[in-house]
Amino acid sequence: MSYSNPVFLPLAFGNHDFGAGGEGFTFRGPSGKQGTLKEIEVNATEVFSNTTLEGRIDLGSSATGAQYATFGLGVTADAATARMTDTAADLVLAALPADTDIHVTYVAPTGGTPTGKGYVEIMVEWY
Repeated sequence: MSYSNPVFLPLAFGNHDFGAGGEGFTFRGPSGKQGTLKEIEVNATEVFSNTTLEGRIDLGSSATGAQYATFGLGVTADAATARMTDTAADLVLAALPADTDIHVTYVAPTGGTPTGKGYVEIMVEWY
């Protein structure tokens, strides 16, 4: 693997119910390889509410961190696709360090009756 020939590895996750609450997990790239965060997508299967605070996906070096991305989902319609790259401010730092756990945190929307379900995919190039 090199800068000129990175390995593209998408991480696909099941249908998460953001309205029912958050969730957290970690991933790590191939041994010795650093990565570049290219995209986070959510394919909505239920409209996302945004009464008080929007639901979001944070990527960081700890469970409460968001130094790589804080992807706000706003009011995403059912059957729509939300992409991190549609809003430049959602990507904080694309460079992911080698041999480090990357924490992914799903944060539920708040206020009213929270809703929002969707399939999440995180796309990273490793080199």
